[in-house]
Amino acid sequence: MPSPSAKALLAARARRVRAARRRVIAAVLASFVLAWGAVAWDGSMGAETSAAAQTTTAETTTSTEATEATDSHADDTYPDDDGSSLATGQS
Repeated sequence: MPSPSAKALLAARARRVRAARRRVIAAVLASFVLAWGAVAWDGSMGAETSAAAQTTTAETTTSTEATEATDSHADDTYPDDDGSSLATGQS
């Protein structure tokens, strides 16, 4: 039986290495796409951004101003009330 030539052995090895590299690249790319898909679907898992904190602060300020405007007309009979109590709807 004749033995395979060195050239044929090297070619076979090169095909196996090329196939393994393609599989690794495909797995890395699929993982990257999956991770970005999860972030796009569910959002970031990190700390809240400052924009969310600013929105919350603006909403609280608006609610407080609306409550004070309402209280200033209704509390004429109680001059000691400074309007500092919170309504139950505020958080």
